[in-house]
Amino acid sequence: MATLGACAGDQDAEWRQWNATDDLVPISVGIDEVQDPVEVPLRSSTGEVEVGTARVTPGGGPIGTLHDVVVIVDDEYADVVDRASVRTDSGDRGEDEYDLERDSAEEGVYKLTIVSDGAEGEIREDIFTFRLWDEVVAAEEDETSTEDDAT
Repeated sequence: MATLGACAGDQDAEWRQWNATDDLVPISVGIDEVQDPVEVPLRSSTGEVEVGTARVTPGGGPIGTLHDVVVIVDDEYADVVDRASVRTDSGDRGEDEYDLERDSAEEGVYKLTIVSDGAEGEIREDIFTFRLWDEVVAAEEDETSTEDDAT
């Protein structure tokens, strides 16, 4: 399970990835036609329980296409997830990670718009990996270290 350190806005926060590490979709970049949305179920850390859905609209298009990235966490798990992010892997262009904005009216809904950058004539397939995060509470850390110290 991945753990991520602090973000710029919350210097003392520690985050634990809550969902499966392979919740991802391919996005075609630099193609002539705008593609239909792509969607993937989001799964628990073991991959056995479906906990939500991630969607990218459109699922591909020309350089400069704006992609709406939406993550919807099922109601029964929304209070466990404190943050959602998407990691983009653009091959030789590198990787980036972006936090999605939580919807003000619905606890488990997150959204972000990403533009597909590239050079004229460039065609590639980017991979969007969705990550749900649970903030590690200090009491959990103390409990874990106490258990580790006892063994």
